[in-house]
Amino acid sequence: MKELMFFDANARVGDTMMGPRPGVKKLLEEMDRYGVEKALVRHGNVDTLGAFGANRDLGIWLTETVQDRLYGVWNILPEQCDELPLGEELFKAMKRNQMKALAVNDAHRFVMCRMSIGKIMDAAAERKIPVLLHGIQSAWKNVYDFVKEFPGNRVIINSGQKWGSDRNLRPLLENCENLYVELAGYWVPEGIRDLAELYTSKRIMYGSGFPVYAHGSAMAQIKHSGLTDQQIADIAGLNMVKLMKESEI
Repeated sequence: MKELMFFDANARVGDTMMGPRPGVKKLLEEMDRYGVEKALVRHGNVDTLGAFGANRDLGIWLTETVQDRLYGVWNILPEQCDELPLGEELFKAMKRNQMKALAVNDAHRFVMCRMSIGKIMDAAAERKIPVLLHGIQSAWKNVYDFVKEFPGNRVIINSGQKWGSDRNLRPLLENCENLYVELAGYWVPEGIRDLAELYTSKRIMYGSGFPVYAHGSAMAQIKHSGLTDQQIADIAGLNMVKLMKESEI
């Protein structure tokens, strides 16, 4: 097998209420240790710090670090409350702060529907900006409702913490062509191969779950999934490279 380029779709930095957590420097050190080239990064304390504070801090950390390996994720809020920039100003601010994706989080206490964030989501769809749903998977129905409400958006979800959730994942992959799944915490024997054969390797991507999990956990499963070299390369990093290139920030 040729040397793989890994692009992590699920990494977090920053302290939480539970105590100190790794920062950007430590993340880059761990990526070097395991051979991960790039990562999509969220703030680890977005639930309690709030969207504005998490966005601000993550932007500072990424722009202070001279590198082209980390791509940030900003959280969005209802556009009626004037808490975040809107329209072109939002995308200009994202570009200044090295952000390439958006996220929604149910800890921010709003209904994630067209009435609250429709304009932002439509603009994100036009710009092919990925939207992460990591914060709303405490109830899978929220994910189903979201993708039904916004079928034109490119959505990345986690595969389901602790052993995977195929009964929830497979209907989504079958019915939502713009949905992608990252593999942090997906510990299902031969599960990656099954998903790739059913829904193509283009819809699946490597995610570490750092710092909860080490980068190597999902790596080993991908390398030994039994898929072709091209399929493994897609999942390891090429799918994320394509999404980031097409994200018009």
